[in-house]
Order: sequence, then structure tokens, then C-alpha cells
Amino acid sequence: MKKLLLLILLFSVSLKLTAAGNSIVKGVVTDKQTGEPMLGAVVTLKNIKTSGKISTATGLDGSFIFKNVEQGNYELEGKFISYQDSETIFSVAAGEVKTVNISLQTKSNGLKEVTIAGKVDAGSDQASRRIEQRSDQVLNAVSARTIEVSPDITVANVMQRVSGVSVERSNNGEAQYPIIRGMEKRYISTLVNGIKIPSPDNKNRYVPLDIFPADIVDRLEIYKSLTPNMEGDAIAGVVNMVLKTAPDVFTVQANLGTGYAQSVSANGFTKFDQSISSSRSSRINNGANYIATMADFPNNPQHFSNSKAPLGTIFNLSLGGRTKNKKFGAIGAVSYQNQYRNTSSIFFDTEVDPATNDPSVQSIEKRSYSTQQERTAIITKFDYRFDHSNSISLNASYINLTQNQYRFTSDTSLTLGRTAIGNGRVTQDPRSVKTVQQIYNFNLQGDHHVAKHFSINWSAVYSKATANENRSELALITGRTPQPDGSVLQQPVSIDALKGQTRIFGYNTDEDKSGYLNFIFKPEIFDVHVEFSAGGMYRNKTRNSTYDNYTLALPVSNSTQNYNGNIDDNTFVVSTIQGTQSDALNYNFTENVGAAYGQFKFTIGKLQTLGGVRYEYTNQDWVSALPNTQTGKTGSIKYYDFLPSLNFKYMLNDQQNLRLSYYSAISRPGFYELIPHTGGDPDADYKEVGNPYLKRVTAENFDLRYEFFPKALDQLLAGVFYKKINNPIEYTLEKSGLDYVLKADNFGTGYNYGFELDVTKYIHNFGFRANYTYTESKITTTKLEDYRNGEGFLTARTVLQSRPLQGQSKILGNFSFLYKQPNTGFDAQLSLVYTGARINTVSTYYENDVWQKGFVTLDFSTEKRLFKKIYGYAKINNLLNTPYQLEIRRPYPMSGQVVELQTAGQNTFVRKDSYQQYYLIGLRYKL
Repeated sequence: MKKLLLLILLFSVSLKLTAAGNSIVKGVVTDKQTGEPMLGAVVTLKNIKTSGKISTATGLDGSFIFKNVEQGNYELEGKFISYQDSETIFSVAAGEVKTVNISLQTKSNGLKEVTIAGKVDAGSDQASRRIEQRSDQVLNAVSARTIEVSPDITVANVMQRVSGVSVERSNNGEAQYPIIRGMEKRYISTLVNGIKIPSPDNKNRYVPLDIFPADIVDRLEIYKSLTPNMEGDAIAGVVNMVLKTAPDVFTVQANLGTGYAQSVSANGFTKFDQSISSSRSSRINNGANYIATMADFPNNPQHFSNSKAPLGTIFNLSLGGRTKNKKFGAIGAVSYQNQYRNTSSIFFDTEVDPATNDPSVQSIEKRSYSTQQERTAIITKFDYRFDHSNSISLNASYINLTQNQYRFTSDTSLTLGRTAIGNGRVTQDPRSVKTVQQIYNFNLQGDHHVAKHFSINWSAVYSKATANENRSELALITGRTPQPDGSVLQQPVSIDALKGQTRIFGYNTDEDKSGYLNFIFKPEIFDVHVEFSAGGMYRNKTRNSTYDNYTLALPVSNSTQNYNGNIDDNTFVVSTIQGTQSDALNYNFTENVGAAYGQFKFTIGKLQTLGGVRYEYTNQDWVSALPNTQTGKTGSIKYYDFLPSLNFKYMLNDQQNLRLSYYSAISRPGFYELIPHTGGDPDADYKEVGNPYLKRVTAENFDLRYEFFPKALDQLLAGVFYKKINNPIEYTLEKSGLDYVLKADNFGTGYNYGFELDVTKYIHNFGFRANYTYTESKITTTKLEDYRNGEGFLTARTVLQSRPLQGQSKILGNFSFLYKQPNTGFDAQLSLVYTGARINTVSTYYENDVWQKGFVTLDFSTEKRLFKKIYGYAKINNLLNTPYQLEIRRPYPMSGQVVELQTAGQNTFVRKDSYQQYYLIGLRYKL
């Protein structure tokens, strides 16, 4: 009995002691003026009796927690840079969960607006959330900090993680063009600091975003609705890159890293020699009457070597700040990226069997790529604030993407000499291509408050984009032929006597001279603050292109030559001695666009209304080098558009908005698409032809979105959209002679509508970011279908087919799992992207469109503070080795020949590209 009482007594004491040390103190640190949670604030709990103390840092939601606190009296202290310290005294009872919130006051005594601007970094997540909330239109923003800790190092790759956005990739697996809400690149406008820039792409009007390293931007903005003061050629939306700007205090940031592609580990990386090759053709260098000789075409582009394990490089340095009086600010940044990647690809050339309308495979082509990409970016910005009413700034930037690519193809005919897998006629093509894309941009801007209610801003812009391509190809023939004894004979590799070598020189420039002028008047009418704005812009664009295709044939005296891998052992003669100066890709294109707009904005109660109309006039002229007798040698197109828009924002409270918007927009055809050329991208699966009869696209666009911003970093965005598109432009496969070609055409009326959900939530150190987009689009066009008539003859008829728009995926999804420790500087992110199936190429024939299969990509990134100002980071892309795959959604015929990768009764296989993983590690310095 005594032992039992002793046990009960000991148990009671232990319970009391446990309860005494089992209390919890928790709370949230907020900004006293804005009420927003403050992440990374230092909170210290001091025991008044023992003078002991412990500290922690607030999590991503501004929260903190102390566990196993003994009962007693305590002081809680909160600290944050540029804020006054806060102390609170309180007591804690045994077993109590005590909530003590801390509100910090900024040390600045300035106006509220100035205080907010001064303490929130323009590249922070908080700044981006605030911009989304306060924007006049539907907008998504990605901060520099989000980009920095993401797995991405180019702007194009960042885009794939934005709600409603997917990407179109280049042949090296890197994202290149965004697709917004199922609307491909032609429907998107690209801006730098709010100003449109020309494109270095030799085909497209809009800019390839893989040219931009991500570390030069403070913020990436994606506008999904337009206002009258914005240019109207953006049916899908606008991508605006806000480049780094001068901070209030001197700042230095540096980044040095190295990367490695898994794809080069096994077979190495193939390089070629470009040391003495001319970047321009001999005709351009020496005049139209120049007779080219073999001395103009050294063999070095066909000199290949193998590097076992080349390492990539990434480097960034930026310095900026303001003078003591804060009037003059300057920032300069340089970024350099050098990457090596391999790609393996397999492609089936297909036709349509007229007897069954099923796909018929003609050849199987295996491709291997070795691609080196060097990105260089230099940006500067200078601004001077004369006083509170007048400021001026100069932005200057230079962007360069140099790509050296080796490609080897082996194309086995499935119709010539083919009796079984592994034999048949084979053509081989070792090719080297050097492409240099550059953008120069100079933007002088002024902002002047002329009177109490009247202000003017203006911009004078000069931009130039260039692209230079130097391509060398060698045409080879070989084969494996069956022998009477059942064996297979490997034939020697010989040079195709008809094709020999091909040397292609392409160069184009896209030059803009633009001016913008805006007047803003802000009177008060019946106690309502109203903003009236009006203005206009004018742009003179000149697009010039030169193109020469030289054939280096085998001499008649030695027309049969084998190839042993060393081209120096072979002899050639120039057969196209003056290039191809009459090719349509030698052209001069001029486009003048003038615009004027009127806009109003006012807020009554909780409802903000912004609307107006924009007028745009377009005048296009071109002259190509085609013979005078050929249609499309010259052309002139003139048209004008009135583009109204209306945006409502109902502010339910300080944290919630409801938006409704309408805008009208256009999309102009690309220059390359209008010129009646034949040729195109050497990596395209089919040749392309121009269409001088293309019309511009017009569209009516509607958006409804609900927004909730409960905390500084948390958000919930949910909305629906609808677009009616008149004369959408798509590429279709058409028969031209014996071959199929790609041609841009207008297709009636299309419809695009869907739903978007975007959620970000942080709980202390953990967070997730997810978005989901469901899109439906529909367009009905005529297609060809072969059938046998009543007399049994095979003929073709025209039928209607309804299908999605080219490039539109029904489902897009992103999910990122985040973990952050602000006090230790640790950050980790696992990001998944799902892109649903979409039409890659539209076929002329019924139900024979080429589809890209749906796919999932998974990437990882992490960062950790190693020392006070130095961080280490790592990024891994394409963890799942996700391939790019194309198919025709018609079954491979049961009676078809046995071919690898084709399965009778299943969808017809067209193409598969594999990229493998890419690893990047480095150090980052922040002052």
C-alpha cells in the first residue's frame, strides 16, 4: 500500500513538472501599417526570472512558435531591419497555449506610400503579390526571388510555371515560346520594361524567350487582358520583362555555377570547327556578280571532334545603387550562360493511304544532336529625379544567344529496297549550324508632372534584332541489302552525286524606331477622382533578309566518291556559283504602325472602372527577289482597327477583388509567312511555303476572376475566360507535287474558353504553389477524304472536321512543394508540370492531324546560406527524362509492314525526342 501511494505521488509530481514545461507561446509578426505578415523577423523569448532567452525566425506566413515553455513571466521581443524593436511582457500558465502577436513599426516617418516603396524590394515575392492585387487588369507576376530559387535559368522555362501557360520547346529540349491559354506564340506580344521589342527569329514576329537569361529580370509580368494604352496585337496576352532597376542602397549580387548534361556522359559531345568560316555568303560579301569558288567554302564546318564531358558555365554580376540625395540611380548587370546538351530523336515520314485514309509510313529517320548554347546579356539603367515632379531614365540592353549545333541523321527508306527490319536504302546527313541571335535596345523615357492634375510621359525607343545562320550539310548514301544466302551486305558510305554538300547563309535584321506619348489628366468630378489619359505611338519597322543556298557538287571527272569520315579526302566544285539571289527569302519588308487611344479610370465606392478605345493603323510593304512574273514578288497591305476595352475591379475588401474585363485585339501575320518562299526550318519535319494572301487575326476576349490575398505571400486566383477568334492562322500540311509542305492559312472562326485556378499557401516553413487550367477550343475547317465513287474509282471529297486550335492543351497543371527556413537561408523546391495533349501540326486530310502526347516534367532546386553573404545552390531539370512525342490518332494499319516502334491497331508513331537530365551547382553572393 505504501509503495502504491509513493508511485501515485511520483506520478502526480511528474505530471505537474511536465505541465509546467509543456506550455506553448506562438503568434504572428505583422507590419503595423499594412497588416501584412513579415517573414524572417527575429523573435526572442526572454525569461524575466532567470534571464534566459531563446530566439527563432518567423516562417513564410509570419508565424513563430516556442514549445515546452515553463510557466512564468516573460518578455517577447521582435526585430526586423528598418523597423523599430517591439517588446511585450506577459505571463504563461502551466499547460497554456499563449498567443502573442507582434506589430512592428517602420523607422521611416515618411508618407505611407513612400514607406511601402522603400522597404519592399521590387524583386521580392511580396512586391509581385501586391502588383497582382493592385493591377488595373488581369495579371500574373513572377518575382526575381521566385525565379532565383526555382529550377529555371531562362525566362522561357520560367513561363511554364505560370497559370494557364505552357511552352513550345526547341530541339534541345529547352522551352522557347510560351503558349498562353492554348493560344500559340503568334498571339503573344513581348515587352521589355513595357516597350515592345523586335524579334531575332528568322520566322516569327514574336520573340523567342530562351534568348533571355532569367537573372536579369526583377519581375516577369503576364497580362491576360489589355487596356487602351497597351498595343493591341496580343490576343492571348502580353509578356513583360521588367529588368533590374537601381536599388535605394548600394547592392552587389554575383553568381557562379557549373552545369552538366546527363546525355553527354555516355557518348560525349560532338563539336565542329567554325574558326575561319564567313558569317555571310560570298555574294553578300563581294557583290551580286561575284563568281564563287571552292576557296570561299573551307571544309572546317565538316571537321568534327568529340569532347568527353564538357561542363557548362553560368555567371552573373550586378551592381547598383543611388547617390546620397537619392536623385541619381544606376545599375549594371552582366549575365553569361554556356550549356552543352545532347538530344536523340527518331522520326517517321508519313503520308495518307488513299485507299483507307490511314497513315502510311515512308521512312524512319534517326537523329542525334549536340547543341552548345551561349547566352550573354548586358543591361544598364540610369535614372535622374530632378524633383518630385520630373524624372528621366535611360535603359540600354544587349542580348545574345549563340548556338552551335551538330546534327547527324540516318534516314532509312521503308519503300526502297526494304525487305525486313535492318535493311534498305539509307541516306545520312552530318550537318553543322551556327546561329547568332542578338537584340539591341535603347529606351529614353521621361515622366513630368506639369500641373497639379496634369502629367506627361514619353518614350523614344531604338531597337534592333539580328539573326545570322551558317549551315553546312553533307549528303551521304549507304544501305544494307539482303543476299541470296540470307546474309545482309553493308554497302560503303558514298557521297550523293546529285546533292553533294550544301552551304546555306541566312541573315535578317528587324529594326524598330518608335515613339510613345501619353497625357494624363486627374480632375475631381462630383467628389470622384477621375483619370483621363490619351496618347499615341508610332513605329517604323524595317525587316531585311538575305539568303543564299550553295550546292557543292562532285566533279564530273570524279562523280563516284566514298566517304571515310574525313571530308578533306573528297573533292567538290561549286555548281551554284552566284548563290540564290532570286530566292524569295531575299526581301525587304517595311511596316509602319500608328496608334492613338483614349482612356478613363475612376473609382466609386468599391468599384473601379477603366475603359476606352484604341485605334491602330497598319501599313505593310515588301519587295522580294522573285522574278517579276511570279505572284507575291511585291505586296502592299493596309488596314485599321478600332479596339475597345473595359475593365471592372470590385474591391470586396482589402484582401479580395472581383474582376470583369473585355478587350478586342489583333494578331498580324509574320513577314516570313507572307513572303511566297519555299524552304524553312531545317529541323522542321516538312518544308514550308509562304502565303501572301494571309489576313490578320481579330478576336473578342472576356475574363472574370476572383482574387483573394489573405497574407503577404498567400493567394487564391480563380477565373474563367472566353475568346472568339476570327480568321485564326494555323499551319496545315498540304500536298505540293510529290511532297507534303507546311503552309500558313486562315481558318474561319475559332472559339477558346476555359477555367483557371491558382493557389499559393504557406504554413510556417512549408508551402505549396499550384495551378490548374482547363481549356476548350473549337474550330471547324474543311479536310480532304479519299473514297471510291459509284464506279469504283478512287477520288477525293471535302468534309468538315471540328478540332481544337493548334497548340491548345485541354489540361495544364503545376504543383510546387516548397520548404524555406529564413533564419538559416535554406530553400528547397520540387516542381511538377503537366501539359496535356495538343495538336502539333494540322493535316489537310480528315482526322490525320499530328498530336503531341501529354507529358509530365519534374524539376528540383535548393539553396542554402553557407556564410553571411554567400549561398550555395543546386538545380536538376527533367528528373523523369520526359520525352517529346508525336503521334497521329489513327491506328497503324494491321496490314502495314512490320516496322520498329509501330504497333498494329495503335496510334501511328511519328516522333520521339529524348533529352535526359541537366544538373547545375553554384555559389551566389548577395550584399
